[in-house]
Amino acid sequence: MPLDKMPDPGQFIPTHKSVVLHRRGEPVACIVDGSDPSLYAPLENDPSLQAALTGFLNKDEEFGLLFGFQLKIKTDSAFLQFTVYPDEEFVDTVIFDERVYIISKRMEPIFTLKVATDQFVMAKSEFDKFKKMA
Repeated sequence: MPLDKMPDPGQFIPTHKSVVLHRRGEPVACIVDGSDPSLYAPLENDPSLQAALTGFLNKDEEFGLLFGFQLKIKTDSAFLQFTVYPDEEFVDTVIFDERVYIISKRMEPIFTLKVATDQFVMAKSEFDKFKKMA
């Protein structure tokens, strides 16, 4: 299925915001989460932890083609899912670093994930291709 043919675009409503901060002069890709930081405490040392970052394209009547991603964090006992429509700097940072930081609304670090970005990069290249065609 082409990435821009989402079966249910309403399923991909943004749940979190992305921001790029700098640590020691290097950009870091962050997702702002307003939930209780203690939610992440059990995940840190859980050997069943899995994370997936999946890029997608979504068409909107008003805004046109949008590039977004879903971040899924899963363990044997927990499942968290984030839907984000990031800016270009965030995308470049994730592709380069393959790391995502979950931060609080006060910009404090809560949790860090190392993720493989193959599918995310594929969606980004598809997005760039569609933009050039427009």
